[in-house]
Amino acid sequence: MIDSLNKLWRIFLPSERRKVLWMLLLVVVMAGVETLGVLSITPFLSVLGRPEVIEENPVLSAAYDYLDFTSNQDFVVALGLASIILVVGSSAFKIVTQHLINRFVHLQRHILSARLLSKYLQQPYEFFLDRNPAVLSKNVLSEVDQLVFELIKPLSQLVAQGAIVVCMGFLILLYDPLMAVGIVGFVVLIYVVIYRVFRTWLEGIGKERREANGKRYQACSEVLGGIKDVKVTQSTSSYQRKFDISSRLFSRHTAANETLNQSPLYLVEAAAYGGLIVIALVLLIRSDDIAYVLPILGLYGFSAYRMLPAAQIMFRGFAKLKFNMASLDAIYEDLALPSAIETSSNSPMALSKEIKISDVRYAYPTASDKPVLENFNLTIPVNSCVGIVGKSGSGKSTLMDVLLGLLTPQSGEVLIDGTPLGPENIQSWQRSVGYVPQHIYLADASIKENIAFGVPLPDINMPRVERAARAAQLHEFVLSELEAGYDTMVGDRGVRLSGGQCQRVGIARALYRNPVILLLDEATSALDGETEDSLGASVRELYGMKTIVLISHREASLVQCDELVDIQYERKGKRHPLITHQR
Repeated sequence: MIDSLNKLWRIFLPSERRKVLWMLLLVVVMAGVETLGVLSITPFLSVLGRPEVIEENPVLSAAYDYLDFTSNQDFVVALGLASIILVVGSSAFKIVTQHLINRFVHLQRHILSARLLSKYLQQPYEFFLDRNPAVLSKNVLSEVDQLVFELIKPLSQLVAQGAIVVCMGFLILLYDPLMAVGIVGFVVLIYVVIYRVFRTWLEGIGKERREANGKRYQACSEVLGGIKDVKVTQSTSSYQRKFDISSRLFSRHTAANETLNQSPLYLVEAAAYGGLIVIALVLLIRSDDIAYVLPILGLYGFSAYRMLPAAQIMFRGFAKLKFNMASLDAIYEDLALPSAIETSSNSPMALSKEIKISDVRYAYPTASDKPVLENFNLTIPVNSCVGIVGKSGSGKSTLMDVLLGLLTPQSGEVLIDGTPLGPENIQSWQRSVGYVPQHIYLADASIKENIAFGVPLPDINMPRVERAARAAQLHEFVLSELEAGYDTMVGDRGVRLSGGQCQRVGIARALYRNPVILLLDEATSALDGETEDSLGASVRELYGMKTIVLISHREASLVQCDELVDIQYERKGKRHPLITHQR
């Protein structure tokens, strides 16, 4: 428990911790004001039942004389009004305090989600190779909500209501210590027994709930992301069943947790009702004077009215801490991931001579003893076109990721005009690179937004969009075939465009930022021969103006390159006897 609370405290930023401390101070003041409101009931009921108490009680007598009352009835009315003002005032202060707590809690939903997403985006590309995107999305959107609304909010209420319970308990302790200890001890015993019995079970179903939530996100993401294949293979029932199983388990565990949270209240309410009757009988046995019994019974009754909901909220806070510990652990661990190194320059990196790959070795973390690249060497002169060929799985795409700065070699280096590529200049280098993958990702946005990918809509430079589209032989199609032109929505992942059109958008995107080097990774291999030739013509128009690296497993698509390299030979330090020629 202490470890979990420590993790929760460390999740907050220093500025947020200061806010928490200020809210704790407000909570203490709120509990004090609430106690005064309850305390004001006792003198009112005492005087109402037996007016002579005014003369017997020195405090009431002094107040009576100081305020210059001449009638007991007027004094009773004044006490009643004062009690109402205190109770209403305490409620108003409670509303203000609760609003501040709610605002803090709901802002944490935004702050934690934004921090977690930012932390993920700062991770190296390797991080995403073995992390499911659906799980990461679930953490940002669902688990943060679970942490905020099912843990942070209940705990804030626990602290607020705990202060009220302590103050109320101290109040009734002043009137009758023995009875107060008995009442509070009985209520605490009920909650402690229930919590101790079910805490391990709560922690277990909390972990299962988180796993089930991840599986239902994954099932939904897979079936909607691959809807064409799902329809063709008639797999809808399989994915529906997969979703139903995890969704049902998620719902059952959530319901079980809610039931356990609510159950003690019903037991304690019944006990409190019976307890008030017992207290009334005990007080009557002690004294036959109903005027003596009435104020004390009112104090206990009103205290119970305030304390029982507070005690229930405290129990829910403890229970939710156990139930949602898995969410807390997951978010705490991911927020502790290392941050990216800040670079001092935002300008693109220049290329005036050559790119040199020197003795590079790279192996994926899951297969560190099986390097994909071993002692790999390659020199790419500026404004040249180098074609890379090789069988599937030979390391072509890995080489491309190394050139992009997405993968860091375990040994060797990539030199840009003699400058080693490293964490301090990777972002500058990536601003100089245009990249066209085999499968173009298109957002559900307009053509111009997809070409100027990542640029806010008001900042899109339309002349640059059109210039890039012309270079990709896309401009005429957009103007003649699409009614909305560059404002045409492409649909999710470009479903309203053909494969060739999607690839042209990808090439235009790569050219939008006027890169010094263009990397094409199997960019045309999934297209038919005619479309591939057409796109090849688009690329050939850039020869001599850009440094181009073309990767393909088909040598025929690379015949116009300055140099052809077979990666299977080059990775072993040998030159393949392919023709090296000038255009």
